[in-house]
Amino acid sequence: MGSLLMPHVRSANELTARWCTTFGGANTAVSAAGLWPLLAVLAGAAQGPARTELAVALGIPADEAHAAGLAMLKSLDDSREVSTAIGAWAKAGLPVRPEWIASMPAGTVGELGDPAALDAWAREQTGGLIGKFPVPISPSTVFALATALLARTKWITPFDEILWTPETGPWQGHRGTGLYRSSYPDGSVSVLGSDVTRVIVAGRGELDVHLLIGTDPRHAVEAGIAALDGSLPATSDLPVGTTAPCLTVERRETVDGDSVVLTLPPFDIAAHHNLLDHAALFGLSAARDSSRGHFPGISSFPLAVEAAAQNVIARFDAAGFEAAAVTAVAVSLGGLPQLNWATVTSVNIDRPFGFLAVDRPTGLVLVAGQVATPPLTWARPAGDDPRPPGSAPW
Repeated sequence: MGSLLMPHVRSANELTARWCTTFGGANTAVSAAGLWPLLAVLAGAAQGPARTELAVALGIPADEAHAAGLAMLKSLDDSREVSTAIGAWAKAGLPVRPEWIASMPAGTVGELGDPAALDAWAREQTGGLIGKFPVPISPSTVFALATALLARTKWITPFDEILWTPETGPWQGHRGTGLYRSSYPDGSVSVLGSDVTRVIVAGRGELDVHLLIGTDPRHAVEAGIAALDGSLPATSDLPVGTTAPCLTVERRETVDGDSVVLTLPPFDIAAHHNLLDHAALFGLSAARDSSRGHFPGISSFPLAVEAAAQNVIARFDAAGFEAAAVTAVAVSLGGLPQLNWATVTSVNIDRPFGFLAVDRPTGLVLVAGQVATPPLTWARPAGDDPRPPGSAPW
């Protein structure tokens, strides 16, 4: 069966899947949708082993990478729910090739100076959600390249906040804030393969969040990405008696008619990732070698990667979802009605789970992560209007 996704979207999702295999036991989130375009721009300017490694990590030829990376950012930026940005900064005295500057979106290449200016760029491009540029700017840094991604939506069907005390699963005995809603059956609940439950929580516009429950969040996320590609079947026709992780389908007396009942904890995840901890995964091993230059497409001076990192946040609450990521490299030289029988499909997430924030038209995974520990209390850290500000023009 052929892929259901565009080639570059599929490649970025495959990078997400590989990255998620590195998850440990804590809450975390990653954005390969923010990393992939950055690596693509680097690949287009690289030569030698660095170019080869970056192309392998990207899953596309290096000759196509620069244009593909910028096209992905622009495609996402066209969405009302997502805004993106790219920026490059060169230290005074570093000759940057005019043709490389011309290949970048207008106004995105500037002078590298006060690191506080890069922190301000991160805040501006993420609506204040990320306040710190992810890599340090050292005295030896002569060039920096970064992408920013912001995704915000409100739920079509909001949740109610409840006192949540799961009676089953690994989180049995937990007492804290939970989210609850009952909605009309809409095909949002499915079983992926035979052992992963997926619930698609639809946002307004074109942004959804896929909740994925299996034996392990990493396996569940892998299955969720495979289902986007069409390589893993998704079954949404769930007869009475169907069971899967956290899922039951049963007949019950209720006033609501057939319904889908969903309970889960909210989450607010902030993570920092040193990309060089997994340099081979991201095609950055050779590019770290400071004994030679790797990016002649950017400058005639020899350039090597000295730092690469991502700051990412992901928040899911009763009103909606928001996520942001800044990825960078530093380069050095709802009276008594009659009860009726109805079919009630319930998903009570009582154990660690994975999640994907998915751009609906393309199937691109914007952010992926896992919730390993539910919160004891909850208060939305940001405003109650999860929509991105106007994005910078391309």
